Amino acid sequence: MRRLLLASLLTLCAAALAGELTTAEVAKIQTEQAAAAAAIDEKYQGKTSAADLKAMTREKAAAERAVLDSHGVSPGAFIKASTQLSRDERAELEAEKKALQARQEAAKKDKNGKADGKADSKVVVEKGAGAAQDKNEAAEMDRQMGLGAGKK
Repeated sequence: MRRLLLASLLTLCAAALAGELTTAEVAKIQTEQAAAAAAIDEKYQGKTSAADLKAMTREKAAAERAVLDSHGVSPGAFIKASTQLSRDERAELEAEKKALQARQEAAKKDKNGKADGKADSKVVVEKGAGAAQDKNEAAEMDRQMGLGAGKK
């Protein structure tokens, strides 16, 4: 009898825990939803007609649902998980969101060369053998560029 009671209790607890979302999952979903909403905002930037605003709202809702579907989470479970967080869990959620944003920015930086889209231009300083060699090297570069061709 005790074994049956213990087994059923463990089964119920496991089922209850399996349905809960972790703060990391909630943070990832919220970050993806924010990115999707930003892309839609950018698409409709400057458009203020009623039809455009309705279309934008519909697209945002569809994008949020698509993110939830891709994670296999129902809208109700996501709302419940994101609203019933303790103070510590909210702090953990914010920290996780910041970490995700930092990883995304690092990935963009690696992809584009630099965060603002410009490639790094590194200045290489080499130490020469002396002033005479530097002068000869500069003169040779001028000749290659066609500068001072008439003078020797």
